[in-house]
Amino acid sequence: MTRNVLVPVDGGPLGIETVEHAIETFPDSELMLLYVIDPRYTAADDDELHPDRLFSDLVDLAEQRRISVRTETRVGHPGREIVEYCDTNDVDEIVIGSHGKDHDARILLGSVAKRVTRRAPVPVTIVRPNQRHGSLHSLVALDHSEQSQKALEYALANFPDTELTILHVVESRGRHRESADEAAALVADAREKALDHGVEVRAVSEDRGEMKPARAVLDYVIANDVDHVIVGSHGRSGASRILLGSVAESISRRSPVPVTVVR
Repeated sequence: MTRNVLVPVDGGPLGIETVEHAIETFPDSELMLLYVIDPRYTAADDDELHPDRLFSDLVDLAEQRRISVRTETRVGHPGREIVEYCDTNDVDEIVIGSHGKDHDARILLGSVAKRVTRRAPVPVTIVRPNQRHGSLHSLVALDHSEQSQKALEYALANFPDTELTILHVVESRGRHRESADEAAALVADAREKALDHGVEVRAVSEDRGEMKPARAVLDYVIANDVDHVIVGSHGRSGASRILLGSVAESISRRSPVPVTVVR
């Protein structure tokens, strides 16, 4: 089934990396390139009001890979406009670049990517500059939350033919300590779910003592040549949909590879 993948672009060099990642990850998709003109930083005669040149290279890249592509330009606050576009169009995924702190406020800042990740109703993949790209080895960070289970379902449905690792970091800190039996049962259930989908996985449970879960996940990513991390958001529905779990946010901010946050 063709997936509609929304890729917000900003005119910066990360746009090429973001589009390339979207194409590599979803080769049967239709890309929707969205450029948001922020009136706080763009004068009426600014070149940004003529974005055809901005889209040209990205459209050529998609068409060279035989990917269908559409473009649209909007005016407003980038984070708000991206989420509104997603709410009012048939979007299955968002792939967004994040530059973190940048001297040029017209570039998509880390705060825009964070706002989109917190508020978008679909999975959001965050791509940062100079990350390792690809989808040969994906990792699902697993815990006991409902959102984590959704992340696992997402991975099994979308990446059944890639190397897939399920990693559970045993919670050994504070009042959320779990027993060895609880950890083993969680991993066993995940392995069984993968088998039900006909997907072979490597399911791992690691006890890193007092190390924070996000740090443990990132250490595993670095040590095991992971190309893509999939993690559940701990947001809830309704008014709380803007919430994002601290573990998911920390992994997204520090990962050396693209991270998909599943709500």
